[in-house]
Amino acid sequence: MAFYESIYILRPDLATEQVEQVNKRVGEVITSRGGTILKTELWGRRQLAYPIKKNTKGFYVFHVVEGGGQLVAELESRLKIDEDVLKFQNVRVAKPQMAATPLAAIGNEEPRREGREGSGDDDVPTDPGLNGDHDDVEDAGEETGEGEDSSRGQGH
Repeated sequence: MAFYESIYILRPDLATEQVEQVNKRVGEVITSRGGTILKTELWGRRQLAYPIKKNTKGFYVFHVVEGGGQLVAELESRLKIDEDVLKFQNVRVAKPQMAATPLAAIGNEEPRREGREGSGDDDVPTDPGLNGDHDDVEDAGEETGEGEDSSRGQGH
């Protein structure tokens, strides 16, 4: 058996019960094909990078699944025809990551922050890796810009 990471985005207007029903349908497809769900994470309602079917937000669900290729083919065919699913992706991985993903932690903290909006930023987690990547991009652009300016000056 192989391991797969499966992620799908559901319509943002679904109620909690409807999200659970979709998860139940996905679970039934996986178990009917001899697979098992090793881990499920609900990442919550998040902003999409671009509009999908006129939606700018979506409810993200992440699974780690053990099964065969037939299972993935059946799962993808079911997700394609499900009206509640905006997008999906299944990726085969060498070994499953059972630790919580960074998005799971953010998704779990998001409702608490909404309830305490005026409390300040001290409870908002920061990811130094994200800031570091962004700073590197800016630095690279600044260095390139300076190099071009100095080469223009030498050419005159």
